[in-house]
Amino acid sequence: MVCIRQLLIVVWLLFLCTATIGHADEKQHHAGEIKRSVQAEGACAIVGMSAEQSQLTALQRARAAAIEQAAGVSVSSGTLVTNYVVAADFIKTYAQGFIIAEKVSWPPLGQYQKDASTAPIPEYRVKIIADVYVPEKKTKPLGLTGRLNNTVFRAGEKARVTIKTAREAQIAVFNIMADDRVALLFPNQYEPGNHLTAGKEFIFPARDAKVDLEMQTLPGHRKDAEAIFVIAWDKGRHIDIMKMFIPVEPLAFGEFFKRLADIADHCEDVILPYEVIAGHQ
Repeated sequence: MVCIRQLLIVVWLLFLCTATIGHADEKQHHAGEIKRSVQAEGACAIVGMSAEQSQLTALQRARAAAIEQAAGVSVSSGTLVTNYVVAADFIKTYAQGFIIAEKVSWPPLGQYQKDASTAPIPEYRVKIIADVYVPEKKTKPLGLTGRLNNTVFRAGEKARVTIKTAREAQIAVFNIMADDRVALLFPNQYEPGNHLTAGKEFIFPARDAKVDLEMQTLPGHRKDAEAIFVIAWDKGRHIDIMKMFIPVEPLAFGEFFKRLADIADHCEDVILPYEVIAGHQ
């Protein structure tokens, strides 16, 4: 995920234009299905990470399990996580279905012990009851692909994402951040044009852009797992993405995916997870 605190967005102008939050001008019809009250659990043992990171990783695992149940897919494995490296695998699951509402409960802190020869480790456990929106299967795929210039970044390194579609399309680029928020990175007030020519690679940010994606971990974190989330839709469909989401202003996880569910049936998406490492290890 990428956190705005983690992903420093350097602009030549400091003024941010204001916008009205709302849904697309054209209210979209839901053709997918909402699976309600999906129950799932997750756990994370505290190994080489903070309590905050362990809690979020446990929650990510529970969300992935809920989405897997609702969408009938299997992306990740195991309910217990002993390090945050695999957190990126859970993020990949978010493209299979969107959690639009969730109730979270935290049982008392438990313990994980591999066997009697090893000391027990504190373990966070979480239970969620979620409503999951499963988008309609695409019948005319746009052929969206994306890649990052790296999958592991040192703090201070810059990221670039390369995007391509097989058909003419419009795109939006989001950052799933390490503090459980999501923000629109592109289009933005400096780069409002988001049309892609069929088969032509688009790089964000461009070499001469007014925006840089400079990676940083959250304060006090040694490592963080984040992702770039790209969506694309047919160029003939009107979706005012900058009216739905204010650029670089993060939304809480649930609110973001609730809004995205309004257009999800008309979009393809790709998730590009990565890790950010603070300084030299």
